[in-house]
Amino acid sequence: MPQNTDITASVIIPSYKQKHVIFDALDSVTKQETDFRYEIIIVESSGDDTAELVRQRFPDVHVIELGQRAFPGTARNAAIKKARGKFLAFTDTDCIIDKNWLQQLVDSHKRGYPVIGGMVRNGTPKNIFGTLDYLLEFSDLITPHETTDISHFGTCNVSFEKNIFANYGLFIDQVKGSDSLYCRLIREKGEPLFHQPKAVIWHRNRTNLKKIMRNQYELGYGAAINRHKYNLKGKIFVKYPILIPLLPFARIAAIGNRLLRKSFKDFVKFILLLPLVFVVLVRYTMGFAKGRKKALEQE
Repeated sequence: MPQNTDITASVIIPSYKQKHVIFDALDSVTKQETDFRYEIIIVESSGDDTAELVRQRFPDVHVIELGQRAFPGTARNAAIKKARGKFLAFTDTDCIIDKNWLQQLVDSHKRGYPVIGGMVRNGTPKNIFGTLDYLLEFSDLITPHETTDISHFGTCNVSFEKNIFANYGLFIDQVKGSDSLYCRLIREKGEPLFHQPKAVIWHRNRTNLKKIMRNQYELGYGAAINRHKYNLKGKIFVKYPILIPLLPFARIAAIGNRLLRKSFKDFVKFILLLPLVFVVLVRYTMGFAKGRKKALEQE
């Protein structure tokens, strides 16, 4: 890391019960090749010895310990308040970062873009369930060319000018989707989202079918609540519950279309995995129905 006097970027990583992957992630983040100085901030809420182990192995990493389990948005907000960089780059403990990742993000910011997202690649390509999880979650984040024609990014690979948070506030406090929701909301305010495919991370996906099913249930639950509260695409399924049984087919069509346009190789994998895809998306639909009911009860 260059030893300049000013910190240009802050890399922020939330962590909860991630001792099995956090050290690989940190190793890749500390090896960034940049022409500027950057800091790394871990926000730990596991309540175990992870924070102390991070301090021992990576003494230059700033560790913020929270007293109780924090949702990702809450953890990121704690780091935003402490970050010294002009640009705030976010990733996750289950990611491995390309050595040029941070340089590509900052270079894109210097071209005038306030919000930058990068390429998410499959970090578990040899595992059928890992590939399933990847295709379901990241079909919209594998665009191979630069573009501003994108609706959201995930915080496994995104960077903001710090003043974005001063202008629009911090992430909301919820289990799933605070990152993509935030991007959608500031895009509606007129802020462009720029995709830089050279800013690459590898996401290590869930390789356990039970965990994938649980995650899809939670995603569906959060999707219904967000579509009820905000004017997001897919709100029709909240307004007309008779359409909810069509959700698995709508999701298959949407994901398949994205993959066909962006990565034919991944599209073929998706087609081969369709029986599993359908089963998992039924679970997503169950979560959506539950989330819709909860949203209506809170009115």
